[in-house]
Amino acid sequence: MQAAMVCGPRVGLKRPFGRKVQQARAASSLQVQAYKVTLKTPEGDKTIECDEDTYILTAAEDAGIDLPYACKAGACSSCAGKLTAGKIDQEDQSFLDDDQIAAGFVLTCYAYPKSDCTVVTHQEEALLSM
Repeated sequence: MQAAMVCGPRVGLKRPFGRKVQQARAASSLQVQAYKVTLKTPEGDKTIECDEDTYILTAAEDAGIDLPYACKAGACSSCAGKLTAGKIDQEDQSFLDDDQIAAGFVLTCYAYPKSDCTVVTHQEEALLSM
C-alpha cells in the first residue's frame, strides 16, 4: 500500500492554491504604465511609446531612432536633452546638478517617463554652455 501526501485540506476547496498560482495571480495584476514621449530631434519630431520602467534612450533605440550617447550610465552629458512638457524620473543619474535639472535638462539614458512628455534632444552643447 502506498501512502499519499496531501498538502492542505481538500474539503470545500473551490480554487487551486500554491506558490505558482499565487505568483501567476500577482504577475497578472501588475501592469506597467506606458507613456507617449515626443522627441524633438534635428530630423524632426518623433513620438514613441515608453514604459515607465524603460529609459527614454532605450525606448528610442528600440524604435529605430538614433540619439547621441556615450556612457549609458548617467555620468556624462552626451545624451542630454531638455524636458519641455511632462514629468520624468532621473533620480539615479549623477552628472546633472540641481540648477541644470531645474532648467529642464535630462539625461535620456537615465530618464524614465512619469507622464506623457516632450524632450528636445541633442542638447549637450546648450547644457555645457549653461
